[in-house]
Amino acid sequence: MQTLPLIRRCSADDAPTLASLGARLFTETYGPTHPEPELSRYLARSFSVEGVQDEISRTDVSMFLVEDSDGVPMAYAYLRHTPESPAGVEGVRPFEIVRFYVDAVCQGRGLGASLMQACFSDAIERGADVIWLQVWKEAPWAVGFYHRMGFSVVGSAPFYFGEQIGDDHIMSRPL
Repeated sequence: MQTLPLIRRCSADDAPTLASLGARLFTETYGPTHPEPELSRYLARSFSVEGVQDEISRTDVSMFLVEDSDGVPMAYAYLRHTPESPAGVEGVRPFEIVRFYVDAVCQGRGLGASLMQACFSDAIERGADVIWLQVWKEAPWAVGFYHRMGFSVVGSAPFYFGEQIGDDHIMSRPL
C-alpha cells in the first residue's frame, strides 16, 4: 500500500528546505531558458533562507510543503493576500499564488491538484473570493494544469529576468 504524501503548513524552521527546494525546482524548470549569470542572481534574490523566513513570518502569507513518507520534499506553494491585484482579476479579497512547484519526477501523481486544493482551502478560510497567479506563456504544461484547476486567462504581465523580459499570463479563479 502506497503512503500518501503529507501536505503541511510551513513555519520559519522550514525556510532552509523551502529555499533549497525552490532554487532547485526553478533551475530545473527554467534554467535552460533563463541563463547565467542572471540565473544565480535571481536565485539569490528569490530563494535566500532569510527572505523565505521573512515571508513565512508575515500574517498574510501561507506556505505549504509536500513531503513523502520519508520527509523528502516533493512540492511547495506560496500563497498571500494581495490588497491590489492586476487588471482582469475580479474580486474583493484576492489571494495570489506567488510560487507553485512540483518536482518533475513527482508530476502526474495528483500532488499538484492536492496542493492546489490546500491553497484554495486556505484562501477561502482567510476570506478570499478570488485566487490568481502569474505563469509563463511558454510553459504549456503549467498553463494546462492551471486550466484544469479552474483558472482562466484574464490578462498578461511582464516577468523581468535581468535583461530578458518574459510574457506571462495572469490567470484567476473565483472561490
